[in-house]
Amino acid sequence: MFCTQCGNAVEQQARFCSKCGKDLTPALVNQQSKRDMSMHINILGWLLVGSAILTGIGGLAAMLVGRLIEARHIPLPPDVPFAVMHFAGGITTIIGFAVLAVSCGIAAAGIGLLQYRSWARVAAIVVSALMIFHFFPFGVAIAIYAFWVLFSQEGQQYYRARSADTMA
Repeated sequence: MFCTQCGNAVEQQARFCSKCGKDLTPALVNQQSKRDMSMHINILGWLLVGSAILTGIGGLAAMLVGRLIEARHIPLPPDVPFAVMHFAGGITTIIGFAVLAVSCGIAAAGIGLLQYRSWARVAAIVVSALMIFHFFPFGVAIAIYAFWVLFSQEGQQYYRARSADTMA
């Protein structure tokens, strides 16, 4: 690391320049905050990928249950229409497909954050808002963390700078 005033080489953990005496703590604080935001964005990205995996497992389970409902021949009371089980199985399978599609969106937002894509910040905000209702109470915790990371002034500036670097 070098002093911004005189250009003298100083140690990484030095608080003052040994040549001119300039206070170096603002540079250290700025460097530390960049590392922190990088860590927070990586944690958030992996949390979203993990949530997508769990959501995908739930979607696959719903699809399997839907197929099993259609295949089972359960004796029904005489006043129940014959096609009710087929209809319930179809609806459950459709819900499973929808949950699987949502998990793909969550995964895309998480992977996009990890790669600092320009669109991923907005996608992660939208996905986090939806997760409030999806994974209660864990989704609420992830959403609060995502809002803190992605809406903070420091987080916005860091993400814009990193996404601009990946575009170039």
